[in-house]
Amino acid sequence: MTDNNLQKQIETAETKTQWLNSEPDASKIVNIVISGATYPVNCPVDEIASLKKATRYINDFINDLRKEAPTLSHENLLVLCCLNMYEKMDQQESQNKSTSIQEQRMQILLDKITKDADSILTSKH
Repeated sequence: MTDNNLQKQIETAETKTQWLNSEPDASKIVNIVISGATYPVNCPVDEIASLKKATRYINDFINDLRKEAPTLSHENLLVLCCLNMYEKMDQQESQNKSTSIQEQRMQILLDKITKDADSILTSKH
């Protein structure tokens, strides 16, 4: 399947989206196309843009893999995509933990500096 055909399928699926209701916090069925297969997904209205972005990311990743390894099965492409996404999530989680530890250390140092400054200022009076 060519990239143009896949893009046309994605656009067609997006135009066939059905509303469940019209409330602001409502969900709706969004038909997404991943690697040529259409999947109806019940998605909160305020998350549809993220779902579409994720769909594009997945399709781009699969297309890149397909170019490098055209003999891989559809299932293997999806497994590799899942593993790649897990790796990215795991890296982000590790980075978030590291950032949190750094923020805690900075807060401890800031508290010590503030305490020392207060001590110096009160001892001069």
